[in-house]
Amino acid sequence: MKQHKKIYTEVYSILSRGPLSRSNLLSEVAARLSTGGERPSTELRARIGEVLNEMETGGIIRGADGGYSLASSAPVFLRAERCEKAILDLLRSSPANKQQIRSALARRFGTDKTASMRDDNILHTFIGQILKRLTALGVLRQDGSLYSIAPDKSAHLDDIGEMLILKGDFLTRLHSRGGEFFEHYFMTLIGKLLSKHGKTVTECHATGGAADGGIDGIIRTTDPLGFREVILVQVKNRLEDTNETTVRGFVGAVYASQGSRGIFATTSGFHPSARKFLDGLDNCVGVDGDMIFRMACECLYGIKKRSGKYILDTKVI
Repeated sequence: MKQHKKIYTEVYSILSRGPLSRSNLLSEVAARLSTGGERPSTELRARIGEVLNEMETGGIIRGADGGYSLASSAPVFLRAERCEKAILDLLRSSPANKQQIRSALARRFGTDKTASMRDDNILHTFIGQILKRLTALGVLRQDGSLYSIAPDKSAHLDDIGEMLILKGDFLTRLHSRGGEFFEHYFMTLIGKLLSKHGKTVTECHATGGAADGGIDGIIRTTDPLGFREVILVQVKNRLEDTNETTVRGFVGAVYASQGSRGIFATTSGFHPSARKFLDGLDNCVGVDGDMIFRMACECLYGIKKRSGKYILDTKVI
């Protein structure tokens, strides 16, 4: 696996300078991977040839009369819910350890065929988080290094898989609508949620504009006892996890604007340090894509029910 990735990386590095014939490309990759100036082994050259064929078949490189050239260098984009569905599908067949799961998902999503290590690192992070969470929830059980589906959960895997696919479709569609749409969607959604849980929402709208001081929305509420709150909101329609620096900037904006509470909402997730920082606060919370999906299901906004099953509400998103 490591040698396989190294060959991909070297091929990309060499072809980024321009096209090269197969024989010259193979020789240069072999020379780079050989240690101590030794002559490349026949086995290594054969392995490189196999990888070149895989890369061409997979559309990573293209061959022509002038030799090989790069077709694409972009890393694979991954979503956690797709990884979770893939893990459940894999473990449905047979137990597997973490390394086997990593290898299987790398092949499934194609991260083993890209020159970038970024998608590999993201995939490994997702796998670790998912295995830990599903084991804690009792969906998976761990016997030594092997993970398997808990016997009492196996009958519900189809339902779990359907919800994961729906969540992925929901978040992908929501992200594709752009930042301005997400601002207005989330403000309406959070207003519905607060009302559902006993708050009287007297004001709830997106502030908009480039000079908003880091505040994208404002909510004014009154609870049954008459206590009033001003909740300030920042939303980020993004693929990358939000880092701690960005979250700290928002918290500072909440204090500067004299808000009672703050909500930072993102269609993706939070970097572990950002999540730890938020967990240490009692007046600001982070809402990630997973929570937005659960809110949408609870409030039936962007998600609706038909014949007892949740489906996308395309009239909303």
